[in-house]
Amino acid sequence: MNITAGELKGRRLFTPKDRGVRPTGARVREALFSIIGDAVLEARFLDLFSGAGTIGIEALSRGAGRCTFVERSAGVLEVLRRNITELGLMERASIIPLDAAKAVKMIRKNGERFDIVFLDPPYSRFNRTQELVLYISIEDILNPAGVLLWEHDSKRSPEELYGSLKRETTKRYGDTSISFFYNE
Repeated sequence: MNITAGELKGRRLFTPKDRGVRPTGARVREALFSIIGDAVLEARFLDLFSGAGTIGIEALSRGAGRCTFVERSAGVLEVLRRNITELGLMERASIIPLDAAKAVKMIRKNGERFDIVFLDPPYSRFNRTQELVLYISIEDILNPAGVLLWEHDSKRSPEELYGSLKRETTKRYGDTSISFFYNE
């Protein structure tokens, strides 16, 4: 798995041996960052369900100011830390080793807000992810002009509205889709 663009283009990422971790493919990453374009520049980026950090690291490579990674699996956290350290990103990255909902609660308690929130949970957790998206809206951790990006199985579509977050579009890439939510 390589970084597709930016200052770290071509650098290789370590991937976990855990078969439950499904890194976002290069084609989907390129399309995603093409759509959000310059919005990533200097952005505060939240990568929920980080895995090896593929999306958050890609965001940092493309000019995000800071990225917070959330991952709860101990084995996967080792790989995530290794990727961030070996790429020299520690000053622009922070890692929260918690379940996503607990991390959102902690983030809110600390008064943090993000320009871009990306979540790529296991596809089997679709219903729980819907609850998480509503919780993100309630906890108000997305800046008013920010975007929440939800990667999911193309066979399932999120609702149009979760609290103040409204789905504006969904882009499909084979078996993977990304839905774009903005504050209403």
